[in-house]
Amino acid sequence: MKALLLDPYSGASGDMIMGCLLDLGADANAVREAVESVGCRLEISREERGHIQTTRARVIANGRYRNLGEALTILKGSSLSGKALEQALQAVDLLASAESRVHGVLKEEAHFHEVGALDALADIAGGCAALESLEVEEVLSLPISVGGGFVSTQHGLLSVPGPAALEILRSRGLPWRGGPVERELLTPTGAAMLAVIVDRFLDNYPLIRAERVGYGSGEMELLVSNALRGTIGTTSSGEQGHLKDGDHVVQLETNVDDVTGEVLGNLIDLLMDAGALDVTILPAIMKKGRSGNVIRVIAGHYDAEKLSRVIMRETGTLGVRVFPSLHRYIAQRETRQVSVKIDGSIHCAQVKVSRIDGVVLGIKAEYEDSLRIARAADLPLKVVIRKVEEEGWRAVEG
Repeated sequence: MKALLLDPYSGASGDMIMGCLLDLGADANAVREAVESVGCRLEISREERGHIQTTRARVIANGRYRNLGEALTILKGSSLSGKALEQALQAVDLLASAESRVHGVLKEEAHFHEVGALDALADIAGGCAALESLEVEEVLSLPISVGGGFVSTQHGLLSVPGPAALEILRSRGLPWRGGPVERELLTPTGAAMLAVIVDRFLDNYPLIRAERVGYGSGEMELLVSNALRGTIGTTSSGEQGHLKDGDHVVQLETNVDDVTGEVLGNLIDLLMDAGALDVTILPAIMKKGRSGNVIRVIAGHYDAEKLSRVIMRETGTLGVRVFPSLHRYIAQRETRQVSVKIDGSIHCAQVKVSRIDGVVLGIKAEYEDSLRIARAADLPLKVVIRKVEEEGWRAVEG
């Protein structure tokens, strides 16, 4: 799969995103046309940031717009179309939503700050046009560095990240971190653009074969190279014979030797209800020859702390080991509903269908549905499971 991977190690702004995409080979004519169609002018130059050659995309504009409606009208009259226009409209709407929440006014009445300038609108239009011209299938990003310290505004000194940028990070659940310098590195426009164009955020670099690397520079000279880095390459999902889906998970683990089976059984239910992806209890021989168990939990990164608390509260264990960022390959999965006829009665049940490269690996009946049917029909559970899975195969093959 052809993918774009962004690394906002020095934050992101609208012009940095546009410059990065241009450096990666985006159609400069299409980008320039998009910028000019919203009433601005684009200057593209090569500049050095931290001894790295970058592309600087600088928008020249004098005008402003007053509200969300006017901004949307300008974009709809621009050269953008299709997905690029849709993304630009979403980014501006997200900015307006953030400003309205921060200032406690209606979105349509939000008083724009950075976004009120036409150059911010041009950054969005140019960035969306640039991304469209690269024709990537997926956009990935590492966590966003936001900087630190304080930023001077017309309302006085504000803590970094600024309120509007922070609201976008919060509302869209974007992963971010402080540093690496005491400056404002993430602008509201940059946050909105990343929220809209990025399909998935990753904690670490994925398995990728890099074809092109580009840098889009920011305006400031910093101790760190002030640039957004982008990589275009092929991820393993684009190659024949490779699994098409994968993600990064956390593994939690602890040993216990004084917990009963009833407590462990209840713990499994609590962990699954709290968002665990999988829970395993393994028998083990502990120190001094004691019989015990290893509790192993697979979870998403943002559930790790919550699930660790559940384990410690329910078992009394003094600590939980964390194995961060384990990569796993996943078969493609979907859920289907099938109808099963048993003794003249029709029962509905769900089945899980798993595939690799479109080829069905297996079909598994949902336990709860099968149990309900077995009790209603007074049949052994294994008989009902077999019938449900047979109907699942018919549905998939027919």
